Amino acid sequence: MARVTVVGAGAAGLTAAIAARKAGAEVALVSKTAAGAASCTAYSAGLFSLACGGVTPEEQFEKLLRTGYGLNDRKLLRTLTEESCASLEEIASWGVTVAFKKGGASVRASARNELMGGGGMVEELLRIARGCGVKIIEWTAAREIFTIKNRAAGLSLTNWRAGKNYFLASDAVILATGGAGRIYSNTDNPERMTGDGYALALMAGLKLRDMEFVQFYPVGWAQPGFPMWMADASLGDYIRVTDAHGNEFLPEAYREWNVKNGRECNRTARDKLSILLAKKEGEGGVFAHVEETWPELWQDEGFLYALTLPPAFFKGLKSPLRIAPLEHYFCGGAEAGTSGETAVDGLYACGEVIGGIDGANRMGGNALTHTVTFGLRAGRAAAGQPREMPTEFAPREDIPGNSADGRPVSEVRAELQEKAWRAIGPIRRAAEIKDFLLYIEKLKKEKIKAESPHERLLALEMTGLAASAEAVASAALKRKESLGAHYII
Repeated sequence: MARVTVVGAGAAGLTAAIAARKAGAEVALVSKTAAGAASCTAYSAGLFSLACGGVTPEEQFEKLLRTGYGLNDRKLLRTLTEESCASLEEIASWGVTVAFKKGGASVRASARNELMGGGGMVEELLRIARGCGVKIIEWTAAREIFTIKNRAAGLSLTNWRAGKNYFLASDAVILATGGAGRIYSNTDNPERMTGDGYALALMAGLKLRDMEFVQFYPVGWAQPGFPMWMADASLGDYIRVTDAHGNEFLPEAYREWNVKNGRECNRTARDKLSILLAKKEGEGGVFAHVEETWPELWQDEGFLYALTLPPAFFKGLKSPLRIAPLEHYFCGGAEAGTSGETAVDGLYACGEVIGGIDGANRMGGNALTHTVTFGLRAGRAAAGQPREMPTEFAPREDIPGNSADGRPVSEVRAELQEKAWRAIGPIRRAAEIKDFLLYIEKLKKEKIKAESPHERLLALEMTGLAASAEAVASAALKRKESLGAHYII
């Protein structure tokens, strides 16, 4: 029986863990927090785009290829489009609540609220994982993947609440840590999305691809006093959206991009809309005229969904609200094959941590689809690794943040996020990226101070933040032309 360790407890990690366990492996799942609670899946709308209900795999393949500007890995994309429907059917057979429709599926029915439709899916997967014998290791960060002759042999882990380091022997390791949205000050990602998997992959000798293609969600609330949270891109289909000069610019843009409305734009042209809104933000701002809403519209479910926040936030408004893009998703990541296999034997990856599936831009609803499709494949493949004799490595002795004379880690983290937003946000300039890379070099040598268990976690996350920010900046500087989610001037 192979010993499989999965790092990450979102949809990809949980799916991989269950698949490996059902294939006969002994499985441990490592989560930095309470399992599932801090994943992007739990924060998602719970919608899937896939070939089903009359949409053929070939039609879906061509649609995703166009959306990704042809830079998608065709083998990964072909696997995704041909197997996604069966993959959703399989997790449904486990007990996950899935509703199929033409061209997609939803897991909202199990959610506690519609705006975080993926939350119910995570709860169901976690219950299934525990029920089939997956060992859940919480409040623990993965620090390093140990290898013997280019073969994964285990992980160095740190329980950040206890301040304790230890080693976990493994025959196979699956990276399912999500993206690195928290390198930015403006993001809709949960706090723990800090690029840990990218750092672990790089330390293990893997290559990253397409890291310049960071997808920014076009519409986020930028009004002072409002939560940093996305509004649906269809918001402008219901109310006026204007620039600083009072111009309603969206209808003309939709005609130019050959999309009907914001809803359609949300699926296939997020990159274009994000760049447009970022430009308008730099010219004085973008404004959603919620204050003009007529009473009947407050009964419209589509409008209420587009707002994403409870109606109480919008009562008594006298003036429009500012909106602006937020970081949303990483199209790039570690190089991996169709079963999540990597250049290191026994090391697998799935979910947002891998690159190549989406190319230069992701179609809405595709993220959850490939967490399940490739989570299943990675879990099964990892379970097939041969059982090796246990090898003991000494765990990492250091715990970041122990420097008494360093800067507070929260201060350093916030500084990095602000600089990243300016240098490698929706609009990029080569000179600013070069300066940012020099800053990262200095940051990696800087001493930091952590005075509480939570700050210890922040200190542990600085490795992933710095590595991910550097990877995005380096890739962005190399790609001279604007393409998809990468826009450089």
